[in-house]
Amino acid sequence: VFVPGCGGPAIQPHLQSVPELANRGWRDYGNRRGLQRLASMFKELKIPATAVINSEAAKLDYVAKVLKESGWECGAHGLNNSSGAAKMSRSEEEAYFKQSLDDLQQSLGTRPKTWLTPGFSVTERTPEIAAQSGIEAFLDFVDDDVPYYITHEEGKRTLCLPYCMETNDISLCLTKHFDGRQYSQAIEDHVRQLAKEDGEKATDQAACTVLHSTQQVDKLTDSI
Repeated sequence: VFVPGCGGPAIQPHLQSVPELANRGWRDYGNRRGLQRLASMFKELKIPATAVINSEAAKLDYVAKVLKESGWECGAHGLNNSSGAAKMSRSEEEAYFKQSLDDLQQSLGTRPKTWLTPGFSVTERTPEIAAQSGIEAFLDFVDDDVPYYITHEEGKRTLCLPYCMETNDISLCLTKHFDGRQYSQAIEDHVRQLAKEDGEKATDQAACTVLHSTQQVDKLTDSI
């Protein structure tokens, strides 16, 4: 969910009218139809997934219904994709975490244990506040292929699952203009390389594949 007037990913970024219908509708399509398609695809392929959700998106009946039926783990992704913690005080950031987690629990029935900050809009305190808020898996770092733990001053540990910028659909499809087949090939190459290294080094690497949009789903299914 993006706050009207604050921008967001766009398929036709030159459109700047107010109200702006085309790009906003393209994003909303993901919530209305794309999410259903993704849930169906992953179920058919028997692949478990984690959906990191804006708490405002989970308040939409058509989003909550699909998520509840999907069997996915549901993680937290702040209130909306226009908000972040970068300019917040500590008390504001703590309240931000609490509101997001409380709202998601109310909408979906479970309290998330996984967190990804919208737009990487973080503070130095964000990992610590996440741990204090009950978060066990943290997705904000992009610096490795191997999951690792960070230990906070009070002794709590948080599992960091590195988020891959180079298999992110926004990075590849909107920035580099990959088509569906190129996107699928990039994901396949990434997974094959990590699998090869796992066999050689006996490491536990994670191939984090990030899907926002829905236009690439059919080609991705073919690749999988």
